[in-house]
Amino acid sequence: MLRALFAKSNRSRRFARPSASVTPAVEEVETRALLSATLDGTGNNLQHTEWGSTDEDFLRLAQAEYADGISAVAGADRPSARVISNAVSDSGRQDQISDRLMSAMIYAWGQFIDHDMTLTEGGNTTESMQIPVPKGDPWFDPSGTGTQVLTTARSGFDEATGTSTSNPRQQVNEITAYLDASMIYGSDAETAASLRTFSGGRMKTSDGNLLPVDETGMFIAGDIRVNENPELTALQTLFVREHNYQADKIAKANPSLSDEEVYQQARAIVIAEIQVITYNEWLPALLGQGSVGPYRGYNSNVNAGISNEFATAGFRFGHSLVGDDIEFLDNNGLEIRDGVSLADAFFNPDLVKENGIDPLLKYLTSDPSSELDTEIVSSIRNFLFGPPGSGGLDLAALNIQRGRDHGLADYNQTRAALGLKKVTSFAEITSDKELQTKLKDLYGNVDNIDLWVGGLAEDHVKGGSVGPTFKAIILEQFNRLRAGDRYWYQNQFKGKQLSDLSRTTLTDIIRRNTSLTSIQKNAFFFKAGVSGTVLADGNRNGKTDRTDRPAANAKVQLILVEDGSVVHEEQTDPQGNFSFDVAEDLRTGVYRVQVLGSDGTVLATSGDLSITGGDDFERVTLLIPASASPTTPKPGTPQPGAGSQQGSGSTSTGSPAGAVANSTATPSTSSASATGRKDQLKETSADAASVGTNLGASNAVSTTERTGLVHRLGVLPPELLDQIFSELG
Repeated sequence: MLRALFAKSNRSRRFARPSASVTPAVEEVETRALLSATLDGTGNNLQHTEWGSTDEDFLRLAQAEYADGISAVAGADRPSARVISNAVSDSGRQDQISDRLMSAMIYAWGQFIDHDMTLTEGGNTTESMQIPVPKGDPWFDPSGTGTQVLTTARSGFDEATGTSTSNPRQQVNEITAYLDASMIYGSDAETAASLRTFSGGRMKTSDGNLLPVDETGMFIAGDIRVNENPELTALQTLFVREHNYQADKIAKANPSLSDEEVYQQARAIVIAEIQVITYNEWLPALLGQGSVGPYRGYNSNVNAGISNEFATAGFRFGHSLVGDDIEFLDNNGLEIRDGVSLADAFFNPDLVKENGIDPLLKYLTSDPSSELDTEIVSSIRNFLFGPPGSGGLDLAALNIQRGRDHGLADYNQTRAALGLKKVTSFAEITSDKELQTKLKDLYGNVDNIDLWVGGLAEDHVKGGSVGPTFKAIILEQFNRLRAGDRYWYQNQFKGKQLSDLSRTTLTDIIRRNTSLTSIQKNAFFFKAGVSGTVLADGNRNGKTDRTDRPAANAKVQLILVEDGSVVHEEQTDPQGNFSFDVAEDLRTGVYRVQVLGSDGTVLATSGDLSITGGDDFERVTLLIPASASPTTPKPGTPQPGAGSQQGSGSTSTGSPAGAVANSTATPSTSSASATGRKDQLKETSADAASVGTNLGASNAVSTTERTGLVHRLGVLPPELLDQIFSELG
């Protein structure tokens, strides 16, 4: 049996994992038999049976740079991680959305698959690190003592390492490296079995077709971090539903198949779908079209293991995308309840139980992501366990400190290891002069920069949303994950089934497993807009015709119907055109457009224009009295709103101030692009050991002072807390 051949041995590590033991089914084809290999990843590579399996050391792209060359925390010659965070990661609430209009789903999916690939071994309770807090820090040292620190435990490590400069300390990845949906199914047999019904190949669910729950009411899944935030829980739930959808479909078509056979076939399809979405949609959205080359087949000489640079720096890019709250939207993009602050969303499964996953998935696809930069929102940069001064965490500082804990090479050395040219000036990193100055003041020279900071500071590559260093780290990892996976979907499926799988999108999965129907074609971009033309009604007949001329320089406002607020205001161009898009704070909702006279009088107002999701572009034509037009072009100027020269749309005629003309807008094919404020994209990454340490000393903070997060974490056993918070990237 494959399991017997490839069962993983218990190795001398502090946290050895049990061997997986799913019994292979007798399948119709060899590819199905391969899929029954052990859940812990052993035997994927027949020549190197433990490559990519559980409890393997992280790989390194560059030589380790510990303070003593062996294991001591690096960065003693650099500023405190909190000082750096205050300098370059304080968003100041001046946030900017993605200039490529990526949706919030870009980050949520990144976290979802991160939990399929990486989990650093739990915090090393025998070694701690202290991050000095600058005197007078308003969050962590409001009394100006100058003695406050943020304390965090060091990551666990392979005890066979860290003995000499030729054998430096190496951290351990507790789960499989492969993109094998282990966050859904687990990386060991016990977890996998606990999630199955053992009937019809299906997985367990709870009321509302949600994930199963444990005795404390927390959701359970293949990965222990499933409750970290509601959006992550929603994606986990979505793919358990997809598994059961596929299992039911397989069982109905093949009633003679056993439970095990149906389970394994459904599992294979779900794994393939996650691989397809990641490589065909998500990576191109993040890195740019054409970044990921074609599949060239399985290569047994490629180790698919996770690099330390990827897990500890490169794939923590998403922390820049975290927002301060979470919203819940219906199919039309309207709020069904008040938003929830990020702090109140951490480890709060009740939000999913009360609202289901549809409102969360709709929100993720209907809100723009933040621009990727060095900044982090206050919610997770100044997270308090009580009033200021009573302890907390700073995710930016913890990311920096974790890189030092792992002995990551500095930014420039890592670039060299990746085959990139070393930079010689801060201007080569970023064109932002203010950021150049901050980096120079902090680090002094370009050869001493923490990798996470330098990677985020870089100008983005053309067509992508990361800089060249993080792009190289991410591509290097995903190329190896694909080439080194014997079970890769293109190496298993054939013919029509392969063709159908290759066309799968995340939107397909959402639509068939929820009630949502208004999800855009590409769930990783949110583009929408309201545009149109203002015309001067030359013959006062209330209809658009060739006598109407474009009203240039007319003041046009976008109004949110819900509360009557002005979302944005602009003037028409020389052809009378206007356009509002995501950059002007347009989101899902119901809007009206109105034209104002020079004295503020409302000259024309459109009917209701509903933006229900991405790819929704509404167009409207408004007529105002010719005498009220600020500027009308000379005769012969093209008239976009008249006759056959203008695409179909709605027309609103001039009307008394405040009156609304009847109109029905129709979607257009225009596109929206812009930069603007950073909005709510969530992540729930807190560095674990830090939280565990502060919780351990929680007697210094009264119960009433603690946040809801601390109360919720109290239901989890301490060893699980330490495990979770050791790698919440």
